[in-house]
Amino acid sequence: MADYPFSERSGLLVLTCTHILGGCDCTLVCHHFDDNTWEFTCGEQHTEEEAVVMSVGELCDMDPSLHLVCDLPVGGAASRPSRSHAWRFGRISGEDYYPAADRIRK
Repeated sequence: MADYPFSERSGLLVLTCTHILGGCDCTLVCHHFDDNTWEFTCGEQHTEEEAVVMSVGELCDMDPSLHLVCDLPVGGAASRPSRSHAWRFGRISGEDYYPAADRIRK
């Protein structure tokens, strides 16, 4: 894996869905505040049976465009309609948000 951009190790386990493994585009990425977990999904609602745990490195090998969300802050989310669209960045509704720049006090 050339130029791996995430600060987390490539073996970090993240949540995804069976749809991504089946070839659907990853359209939603969340970096949760409460437990620092990452989710990479197709953006749909899922059952427990559709949940998959795999390494972020494996996901990046499957979809190199995920490198563009590597600096998503804790409490942040990125979404896009499909892999051919640009990511839109925001916050996860109802979660705290922790971008390092917001924590610097003057």
